[in-house]
Amino acid sequence: MPVSPRTKPNPRDHTGNKKRILAEQHADELAKRKGEIAMQHAEAAANLDQPISLDEKGRTLQAVAEVGAQEGPIELPPEKARIRVACDLEKVTIGQGTDFDFREGQVYEVPLNVALHLDRLGYVWQWL
Repeated sequence: MPVSPRTKPNPRDHTGNKKRILAEQHADELAKRKGEIAMQHAEAAANLDQPISLDEKGRTLQAVAEVGAQEGPIELPPEKARIRVACDLEKVTIGQGTDFDFREGQVYEVPLNVALHLDRLGYVWQWL
């Protein structure tokens, strides 16, 4: 019984033949690299759970050291909410002079009015 032409590599397919030969020669290196890429994807997915704090202007807040007791009136920080958005959003304007950028699946800590506005529009995937 003759071999089906579809199971036998075409001798005129130089690109496919070269790719197959190189894959066989570098199989160990490819397997190692595949593991490295999987680790990078796992690390990127783990970073999505680290909340990013945004202020009223859409800027990222840096970690601020706690301030000791002060005399005088105490200012309360604005109410914050932790959310994940359902899709990537770029240059979302909420209020005057504010631009927010969001990545899908990333945890954000934003002012409550921003979270409520995004929820009203259907962009909030999860409240945390």
